[in-house]
Amino acid sequence: MAVPTRRVLVKGALVTAAICALGVSGATLASAEGQFTTNLQNVAAGFESRTWRDLNSDHWRTAVELSRCSSNSPQAAPRLGLYRERTGPDAHYGTKGYSGCNSRTVRGDWGDVRSGKYHFTVKNMGADFYRVSARTVRVYW
Repeated sequence: MAVPTRRVLVKGALVTAAICALGVSGATLASAEGQFTTNLQNVAAGFESRTWRDLNSDHWRTAVELSRCSSNSPQAAPRLGLYRERTGPDAHYGTKGYSGCNSRTVRGDWGDVRSGKYHFTVKNMGADFYRVSARTVRVYW
């Protein structure tokens, strides 16, 4: 049985587009200057991540991605603040709120930040007894 040429071309184009889309999304994260993976286990507001150094050699965006997130309350949603360490008070680059912890992947993006040492801090989530966990935390810069 002969398959119409147009149908084969359309299917080929769709497969090629899907492969390109996957390649672009993978290259996007891989092109970051640096990254590390960690986790959060039952952390409260005030928790600080480890420090990393962004040389800003690539002008890449700084982002924190939480995967398989959970909490001790449906109202507890993680909020992370990005800080550049310096003498005196650290420079605060803003807080990103993550909408709930329902086992999906959520990402906060601070854009291209200047070179320096950085860390993120878990901010107030609404109540002092709220705790958040994330099986995988990826930091890109």
